[in-house]
Amino acid sequence: MTCILSWKRDYFVHWSYLMNMAKKEERIEPQSGSQSIAQKLAQKVIFISEREMEIEKVYLQIGAELLSKLHHPDKIKYFQSLLQILLEREETAPYASHAVVSLFWQEPAKVEFKEFWKSLVEMAVAGHSTGDMPSYRHPDSGRIFSAYAHAMGETFIQMMKVGSDNYDVITQMFSHCIRYENDLERERREAQSKPRSKDAEKYTAPANPKKLYDDISDYISERAIHRARTLNPDNPNEFIQILSDRMRSTRRYVIQDLINKDSLEKKRATEKAFKEKLASAEELIFAGKPFLEALKLFKDAKLYNNRYVEAEKKRLTLQLVPLILALGIIGFGAMDLLALNVMEMVAIGGAGISGRFLFSQKMFNRFYPKDITGPLEEQVALVAAVFQKCSKEQLAAFLRKQLKAINDPQQVNLVSDFVTYVFSVIPKKRGRILSRIELKESMDSLSWHIARARRGLTG
Repeated sequence: MTCILSWKRDYFVHWSYLMNMAKKEERIEPQSGSQSIAQKLAQKVIFISEREMEIEKVYLQIGAELLSKLHHPDKIKYFQSLLQILLEREETAPYASHAVVSLFWQEPAKVEFKEFWKSLVEMAVAGHSTGDMPSYRHPDSGRIFSAYAHAMGETFIQMMKVGSDNYDVITQMFSHCIRYENDLERERREAQSKPRSKDAEKYTAPANPKKLYDDISDYISERAIHRARTLNPDNPNEFIQILSDRMRSTRRYVIQDLINKDSLEKKRATEKAFKEKLASAEELIFAGKPFLEALKLFKDAKLYNNRYVEAEKKRLTLQLVPLILALGIIGFGAMDLLALNVMEMVAIGGAGISGRFLFSQKMFNRFYPKDITGPLEEQVALVAAVFQKCSKEQLAAFLRKQLKAINDPQQVNLVSDFVTYVFSVIPKKRGRILSRIELKESMDSLSWHIARARRGLTG
């Protein structure tokens, strides 16, 4: 009987507090729509909490009431006012915990509750960023927190005071807040990185630069500080300190999880871009013929200097031999060793000098080796276009395949030099995939296959 009387006394105290506060506000100024709806909901939450004896029924009825009255984009903002009204007095503060926990009580059965509490968190993030409500100043330390950080932080404290099992609910709300704010920050960075038109809206910095989840964590840490005013050594805020430590751990875990996911997405994007840059199988197949043609021309280009020198030696020899013979004959004739008159000596001298004209570079041009620089550059350009998109594995497989099609030992010996020459032709700005180190490693690994192909050709 005493318990029933005590319950009724507390109920009428809370109910009279809300009614007196409503009358006081009406006397001062006409009550706004937001405060009126939030006031009625607060009265309803207290009435249900005091009327029902089983906590399960309390959560079911409060959740249904809040979902029916506030699950609308235009009315969801009243939930913040509801929390502030309930948190104004110590006697009604636990009912703020009932209002939040009730949204999770039926979440597995009804998807609307999950959408509802997530939209509440996102509304708080938006309001915290814009600063649409007056900030809260801590009475002891003087530190300033946003109205949303104070409401959510104080509600979390009341939830832990009601029962430690409510920390699962706190974790879900706090984690969603962290993830949502990080998603907004990533979208903002992506939007800033893109080129903007002249008509695009300029970026406006948030009114509150601190993240909501950081502000909530700081508020709870501030509330955990025990400022003893008596000699009692007990710390009544010990459970708040435990909550603060657990929330910091949750924040570290969620942020690290977000970092890992971002790294994984970047890695996948990089791998996708890398695969798109790689040469296709068709390109590698069609590059086989230009490679063999270019290698043959490269071998001829390597021998061009030697062949040119040999042709030049023959030309000079043909020029000098007649002149030397003519000088010798004329000399013998001048010494009367040969019976030559002047006209014969002049004719012999003219014959010796005519060799310089008969065997000049212009007359001897047909015997010089042919310059193949033009055809070589054409074939190398085709090969280079494929090589710049080859990975280390693709290049190694391509070269091993081409070694089997080469029948000339000299060409086999020139494969490494030719590949290096092709890569030297590719401009750095075009962004080849292979680096110098990877190219060197590929050539080193290819040396065994080159030696094997050379042995197969030479026997």
